[in-house]
Amino acid sequence: MRLVNESAWGARVLGCPSCGERGVTVEGDSDRTSDEGGGTYVGWTEERAWPETYRVVVRGVESVCPVIDPEPGEADGEIGTRDIIYVVDKTGTCVAGPASMDDI
Repeated sequence: MRLVNESAWGARVLGCPSCGERGVTVEGDSDRTSDEGGGTYVGWTEERAWPETYRVVVRGVESVCPVIDPEPGEADGEIGTRDIIYVVDKTGTCVAGPASMDDI
């Protein structure tokens, strides 16, 4: 699992196994230009039964990351083998990311 913060503000991630009760903050980059890709990211290994729900709080506004199918055809509750990437977009909302970090 990876969450990339493309917003200018810090994003607090809640619900991941290593996030703890208060969450983990992924720093924003207010100096990055809109044509630059990437951003600061955090990653973790998800070993809980799928699907799991993650929340992101940016500037006091919470969004819920959409469920991404880890591998089409996997049985319910199983975790696939591909990376799942979420992106906090420029508005501070958690959205589904691309299938590869190379596409960020």
